[in-house]
Amino acid sequence: MHSDLASEKARSAFLSRLLAALSIVLLAVFLAAVLTTALPPRLLEPQWQLQFAAVLINNGSLALMGALLLALALWFDPGNHRLQARWMAFRRLALAASIAFLLLVPLQGYAGWRFYRTVTGRQEQQISQSSQKLAELRQAISSATSQHDLQSRVQRLFGKNAGLSPAELRTPMPELRTMLLARAGQASNQLMQRVEAQAAVKPDGLLKETIRIAVSSVAYAIGFAFLAGVLPHSLAVGGRASAGCGVDQDYFENLAE
Repeated sequence: MHSDLASEKARSAFLSRLLAALSIVLLAVFLAAVLTTALPPRLLEPQWQLQFAAVLINNGSLALMGALLLALALWFDPGNHRLQARWMAFRRLALAASIAFLLLVPLQGYAGWRFYRTVTGRQEQQISQSSQKLAELRQAISSATSQHDLQSRVQRLFGKNAGLSPAELRTPMPELRTMLLARAGQASNQLMQRVEAQAAVKPDGLLKETIRIAVSSVAYAIGFAFLAGVLPHSLAVGGRASAGCGVDQDYFENLAE
């Protein structure tokens, strides 16, 4: 009987050490994934904020599983003071993580809105500049008196590398003007197609990603709140709450509910 009890304690201690080691591995992988994205921090850039939120959500299950393995390790070896201290420290961190995931919902939504406005604003600016350049080019083609006059006007608009080809310089001015105005008209039509395509595009991808991150953030917040001991205290059967720094059977029964 005594030998069976000693053997059972040895197996429990071995499982506890194994689970504690796996817990550290998972938490280390989570931290590595987050830090590689977070550093260097660019807190004011919406794109960095979105990437940081996405990497937290995509790897949050690693931290949650690492925490659960640590709780299981302490359940198998409740007398291990080192695991008790580690678990108590993690429960405080888990509460902070739960609050952080809740805060991630409005922050990610705001970052997504800013990113969408930045991208669309940049596109509108590019289209406006292109439209202005086309208008100026049409004016230059219509008012140029000769091929060399047109050459200098085009270079003033688009730089020294722009201009007419040798064949175009030899083309009579009326014919050249008609040909270039036709090309400018084609470019204007393409620009209008871009404007219409941009107006038709809806931010479906960004909206779906925002919803995914919001739902996942709430789920992670609830999970870490359970591990922190906040929700089990209010949901414990008969009003019993897990006390001390150990992890008892009732705690896991509450987690399973």
